[in-house]
This record gives sequence, C-alpha cells and structure tokens, in this order.
Amino acid sequence: MFNLMRRAAEDYDQTLICFSSNPETPPAELLDICVEVVVVKLTGSHSRPSTDRPDVVEEFDSPAFHAALRQTIRKWRPTLVQLEFTQMAQYAADCAPAPTALVEHDITYDLYEQLLTLGEDWDLRRQLERWRRFETSAWNTVDRVVTMSEKDRRLIAGPQVTTLSNGVDLERFRPRLIEPMPANILFVGSFAHLPNLLGLEFFLNQVWPLLDDLAPTLHVIAGLRHEYFLQLHKSRADVDLRRPRIAVEGFVADVRPAYERAAIVIAPLLASAGTNIKVLEAMAMGKAIVSTPAGVNGLDLDPGDAIITDSAEKMAAAIRELIQSPSRRRDLELRARQTAERRFDWNVIASRQKEMYQLVAG
Repeated sequence: MFNLMRRAAEDYDQTLICFSSNPETPPAELLDICVEVVVVKLTGSHSRPSTDRPDVVEEFDSPAFHAALRQTIRKWRPTLVQLEFTQMAQYAADCAPAPTALVEHDITYDLYEQLLTLGEDWDLRRQLERWRRFETSAWNTVDRVVTMSEKDRRLIAGPQVTTLSNGVDLERFRPRLIEPMPANILFVGSFAHLPNLLGLEFFLNQVWPLLDDLAPTLHVIAGLRHEYFLQLHKSRADVDLRRPRIAVEGFVADVRPAYERAAIVIAPLLASAGTNIKVLEAMAMGKAIVSTPAGVNGLDLDPGDAIITDSAEKMAAAIRELIQSPSRRRDLELRARQTAERRFDWNVIASRQKEMYQLVAG
C-alpha cells in the first residue's frame, strides 16, 4: 500500500484514514505523501458483538471510523475512495457520493475453503460461511474490485474487476555480491497467520528429516508475538522448534540480512490466498526459492523462476540439489531477479493503478 501511495502522490492529493492500536503522530514518510492523515484507535476484539458477520468484520466496525470517514468525505469531496482489505467494505456507504474501489488482498473465503481441505474444524466452517456471505455481498456495494492475481479475479463474477499484482521495491531488495551461508535455509512467515504454521509443520515433520545427513540450518522469522500464536494454533498446527540447527526470530525490522545469508528460501505452504510478498522479496534479492504450489499461489511463475514441488520427497530432493550444486542455485538466483524486474516492479504496477483510477473516477 505504501509503495503504491508513494507513487500515486505524484499525480493525486491523498488523504489517509487508518486504524492504529497506538495512535501517535504519523511518520514523516506518510505525511510527505498525504494532504491529511486521520488515525482512529482500534479498540480490539474483546468488545465485538456476536453476529452473523465474520469476527474480523465486527472487530473493524468502529463508530469513530464511520464518523471520521464521513467527515473527511464532506471536507475533501474526493474523486475516489479506495478501501483496503475485505472487512473495510462495510464502510462503502459512508463514501457516497464518491465512487469506491475495494482492494481484495486475498479472497478470504477461498483461504478458508483451502484450510478445510486439510482438516475439518467447526470454527473454520462457521467463519467460511460468514465470509462467503459477507464477501460476495461486498463486491456489489463498490464500483470496482481490485484483486492481486488473475486466479482471484476469476472468482469474482462481473466485469467491474481489475487485477493489480503485488510488487516489490527493487531498489530496497536487491542482490548483494556476497556468498550465502552454505546449507542455510530461510522461512519467513508470521505465526499469526495459520497457513504459515501449517506449512512449517509440514516442512519440519516431512521434509526436514530427509535432509539430516546434509546438516542444514533453518532460520525462521516468525513475526510479532510468535510464542503466543504458536500456542493459540497448537490444536491445528503442532510445530516443534526445539530441534538442532533451527534458529527462530520474532519481529525483524529489516529482513534483508536474513535473505543475504540464506542459500535457499522456502515457501512450503499447504494453503494460501492472494499472493505472498515474501516470495517476491526473495526473488528481488536474487534467491533460489523452493515452494509448494500454494506458496506461489497467484504469481503465475514460470518453471525457471523457482522450484515448485508437490510432495515432501520432491521438496527435499530440490533442496538437496541446490545445496550440492551451487551453479544450479546461481542459475535460479539470476532468473528470479530478472523476473522480479520484469513483472513485479512497483513503477509498472503503479501505472496500471493510475489507469484504474481514471476508469473508475471518470
């Protein structure tokens, strides 16, 4: 969002209305690209009512946000209002008379359907039905729906859909002319997101033992409060990180040093919606990537961009090959960076967003 806003600021005046758990003075980087920033305190999930809407939708239903949005609409009379994430579709009516664009970072009910194929769960089933009703209804309350991939676009009926893929900052994420640590494998994924834990569980239980003779090391970047989420999701994903040669970090402000040290980046996800920015970052850093099909969901990568495997045995064999053959690894690294430059440059995506703005705003 920031990368596209930064580029849109060259052509448009932008007002940002956003939630924050700790309202404070917005950072200078946002103030530089916005004519106004309005911050509304997010009260948290403890006060949400019990309704037939998804829990996340209730969590983000704020009287203060409704009021701030309506006031901002009256003040600025915007040409277009962009609503980021599915749950924000509930604010579409407050944006009148401005046309609206809803950015679907993923199709949420699609993710729940994928998760249920891995194992039945009553709460997931309940949330799936709520998301399906809310999400499909939301698409009819806005003037344009924006998806991250053609796969997601095909799930939405009607012509009012635009695909704007995720991108990566090619200047910030770029290859360094240093050799990675031999046999160092990197996994990046917040434990707050259940699919990341399910993917890591699959890797540790089914792939990792097949590599034991190579004595690789695994670096896991698990995000904020990872211990809490590890326990919260234990009934669905039992991830044992107390093993030799595994290092775990929580939140990391700058992931680039971790990418630089890694010989191989893995994305062993079993379920995934939208597109994984961590894969794009790894490609921009010129990293060899080994993934499941779900890990590169929606990116439409060619075979030479990454190694895509559909079983534990094939994933272990691919990692083994890259560890034992540095030349093969370097071929993948070069191809990954070239594809990132060609397809996922924010400047290219921003130009497509501008076309969408002109189409919707008239």
